[in-house]
Amino acid sequence: GNIVEVIMSVTEQLIRFLVLLRYEDLPSEVVEATKRLILNTIAAALAGSGAPGVEETARLVKECGGKPEASVFLRDAKVPAQEAVMVNATMGRALDFDEFNIQTGVHAGATVVTTALAASELALAERGKNVSGRELIAAIVAGAELISRMRMVPDRCIGVSGWTGEVFGAFGAAATMGKLLGFTEEQMRNSLGLALSQAAGIAQTIYDGALATRLQQGLSARAGVLAARLASRGITGAWDFLEGKAGFYPVYYRGLSYDMRRLLDGLGTDYRFLTMAIKPYPCCGFIMAPIENLMGIMRKHDLREDEVTEVIVYVNEEMYNTVCAPHDAKYRPRNEADAMFSLPYVLGTVIMKGDVWLDDFTPEAIRDGRRLAATKKIVVVQDRAIDEESKKLNLTLSLHSMEVRTRDGRTISGKVYHAKGFPQNPMTLEECAVKLRRCAPYAVKNFPEGKVDSLERMIGRLEDLPCSQALPQMLA
Repeated sequence: GNIVEVIMSVTEQLIRFLVLLRYEDLPSEVVEATKRLILNTIAAALAGSGAPGVEETARLVKECGGKPEASVFLRDAKVPAQEAVMVNATMGRALDFDEFNIQTGVHAGATVVTTALAASELALAERGKNVSGRELIAAIVAGAELISRMRMVPDRCIGVSGWTGEVFGAFGAAATMGKLLGFTEEQMRNSLGLALSQAAGIAQTIYDGALATRLQQGLSARAGVLAARLASRGITGAWDFLEGKAGFYPVYYRGLSYDMRRLLDGLGTDYRFLTMAIKPYPCCGFIMAPIENLMGIMRKHDLREDEVTEVIVYVNEEMYNTVCAPHDAKYRPRNEADAMFSLPYVLGTVIMKGDVWLDDFTPEAIRDGRRLAATKKIVVVQDRAIDEESKKLNLTLSLHSMEVRTRDGRTISGKVYHAKGFPQNPMTLEECAVKLRRCAPYAVKNFPEGKVDSLERMIGRLEDLPCSQALPQMLA
């Protein structure tokens, strides 16, 4: 076996893994993680179905029309597969309530889950083929794993390179689509080469607060689906798409350090997409652990809003820079995005309500005087010891400590290392279903309790389903 591996290039080994991967090869924890990813992506899509930018994109796609191949979620419309995926993936990312990789920040689920669901409809429409639940799981794993591994190759990403995680999305969608179209190694390679021709995703959208940030998730999914469909028709793509003179890494990471060995290290045994965090609360990942810490203290000691006089939060440098500064925007958010990325605002909400949910980020909520008064009770301290410990343990996203001061003179301390939903403390399938149930009322179209129950049951035993097309049909 080793002699063959030496002769095969990195690209060839990667392609072979993608094409040969079967459900039977997957450890049970990978199968369970994939089910959680599917449930969570659907939950995020229901919540984001009415978010700014989604309705407009859906309307454009419906107006343009085309062959009715795949469902646009909650819009009573079937359109060409790549157009459906563009809308559905945008919907999944719209509120930033999907999962993210805690090592790299990349979002894979909104791209590959929506692609897999559209591909299962397309396989039936085009070739009368039923995609089984097992095939669906394997295809999602292939795409999510490819996105996660490709992103791990460069040392630096968004803040230095200017590329966002969506630049890898086209490759993941192409791999997922190719799996469900039954690609050979040659077709898969052409598909990923054609994805290179369309790979994009730029951080300027984040700096400018543009709706394009969420749309880039949809554009990358669309690019991957289109790449696979072109490859299935015999169109050839760049053959040396990863390492060639003008391949992905030499061009996109010119002058920045990257290590190609990370792409194959532990491939097929150590699944990198498992380092995902599923958010129980609809705001920045940095705030998950502090929410839990404060909620835990308030519940344990039965504290009400008027009993809490001050909450001092000791944070590391990255947490401070991302969700605590600049001071004015965090204590008086100008818009929903400011609020979602504000530790003081979110913790003020916890003091006031004991919870945080989607309706805490509306224009009305962020101007609420009572809430802003509670926000003023939050004091943030950048702490050197916390900074060093969080770097040493690689827990910059969650490690912090907190002191809650009460009206009767008590000081209650709490320190949290791992947030709920993070790999060290994952949400169960049942907890993901609870999230789905709580997101359903925010869907643009009535999504009854019975439907949620059916989805939960269907995804819970997905490996036993001979035909997975019922999933996208339920979301139509």
